[in-house]
Amino acid sequence: MNFPDSLSLTAPPHPYLLQLHHADIHHIQPQSSLALTQIMATHLTILVLIEGECVLKRENHPYPMRQDTVYICHAGSTFSLSSEHIHTHVAMLHIELYFPHPDDSKQLLLARDMQSLSLPEEATFLYASAKCQQICSAFRSTHALHRWRAQIDATELLFEMVTAVNANSVYHPQPEDGLVRARNYIAKHPEQTLTLEQLSQLAGLSAKHFSDVFKKTYGQSAHDYITEIRLTQAKQLMLRSGYKLKDIAHEVGYRDEFYFSRVFKKETGVSPSQYINKRKQKVAAYACVSTLGYLLPLDIVPYAAPLHPKWSGYYLERYGADIPYHLEYGHADPQDHAVMRRIEEVNPDWILCSHAIQPWEYHRLSQYAKVITLPEEQQGSWRTGLYELADLFDMYAEAKQWIHTFDQRTAHARSLLTRSDGSRPSVLFVRMLREQLYSLGSAGLLDYVYHELEVQRPQDAPTDNNEDDLVTWEQLQASDVEHICILIRQDSETLEHWHRLRQSSRWLDLPAVRQHRLHILSSSPWREYSPIALTRIREELIQYLSAKSPCTIR
Repeated sequence: MNFPDSLSLTAPPHPYLLQLHHADIHHIQPQSSLALTQIMATHLTILVLIEGECVLKRENHPYPMRQDTVYICHAGSTFSLSSEHIHTHVAMLHIELYFPHPDDSKQLLLARDMQSLSLPEEATFLYASAKCQQICSAFRSTHALHRWRAQIDATELLFEMVTAVNANSVYHPQPEDGLVRARNYIAKHPEQTLTLEQLSQLAGLSAKHFSDVFKKTYGQSAHDYITEIRLTQAKQLMLRSGYKLKDIAHEVGYRDEFYFSRVFKKETGVSPSQYINKRKQKVAAYACVSTLGYLLPLDIVPYAAPLHPKWSGYYLERYGADIPYHLEYGHADPQDHAVMRRIEEVNPDWILCSHAIQPWEYHRLSQYAKVITLPEEQQGSWRTGLYELADLFDMYAEAKQWIHTFDQRTAHARSLLTRSDGSRPSVLFVRMLREQLYSLGSAGLLDYVYHELEVQRPQDAPTDNNEDDLVTWEQLQASDVEHICILIRQDSETLEHWHRLRQSSRWLDLPAVRQHRLHILSSSPWREYSPIALTRIREELIQYLSAKSPCTIR
């Protein structure tokens, strides 16, 4: 069933009509590709834990999943699933809702806003997990009546969620609920002196059980999490205020400023005063992650940057605490001045932008600070861009040393990729968007891979820097394609097509797939062209292709 945004009906519609786009049970393995990146939900997405233990991260906030609990991710939001348990399965349903046109009951409109249904973020009720297993099984059936049954059951599942909330249904909290409550309390009250006994009481667990389960769920102890939250807040205060160090220490829960300084240096490697002095020159990174990838080789951490759990998750995880102003990802809208107002609030000395900045953006940003634009992406332009940036900040020697080290490591990578006969592996780079396969890689990125790393390029590979080129089956199964590296856009619609493609006999019969030489790439770093991104790309290719390390099979 494929409904358009507007659909004519011959009979009056029900208040809502549900279309189940896709339903399947995913095996979430430790360090699986599904856990490597945030998924963008293009439909309303329902997630239910079927078996094992799993952590759902919505917009970078982790939630341990419970049995018989239905979790909602709205269209446009991002989420990821991760597990350390080898037998973890999660049901994933993608749905759309339609409602009657207000002026014509024979017309159905796509329900973009679900607020009128009062959908909760989660709801727990009996047999939810079993119901989802039944839906997924029916949806996979080739029998039309069974697939219709899946549509009916999905509607009933959504109805159960809404009625459970409207009836103020109460379920018995499990240990994970207490963990979330305790973790949220730490995040909101870092200034308080919190003992393990207090936190375990808040979670409703014994102290030892709380300590064990907290570390198992979140990958760090409660004490380490308290320290992380306190130092993150301290950095924000240091960079955004004129507070004295003593006042900052007290604000984040340390009564002794000297003890605070020792903890800060132990965790960051520098003293608070060194940290502040290092950040005196304020630089704002605007719109794209490449700006961060050019600043960090010079050890310049910006005051403001576009940070998003999906698009810039690598930088958010590592530098989010050191960047006091988190900007929206992407270029500003001429009609929406929120990003510009945010940059004005930063009051930066410099603003770093990509070459794709629009004239109106450049003019507006120039009113706040000196604007630097990166060079247009082409063969080797990252070196030119880094040297030009270094000249502005009087850091040419630092840039020269960074590039020297980079070149040494690239030469070492070439040796690792060289086989005993002197040849190197040939790789076809592919991008999947919806049901189509396209060429992947900009001219600059592929120049580094094919010419500096000297990875072999298949004879019939698509041309560089033309990502509208479709990749054909003939190109995929060519005799000189040893490896296929594929980037699958992480939205729910494309993932549905990918799931079907990877199970097809035609795909399974590709030489690279049969020989376990298929590698799934992540948009970060493969959609970014910067010194940092190329460093990460080099390390990934060594892992996938090196003759001296095991091949990664995804």
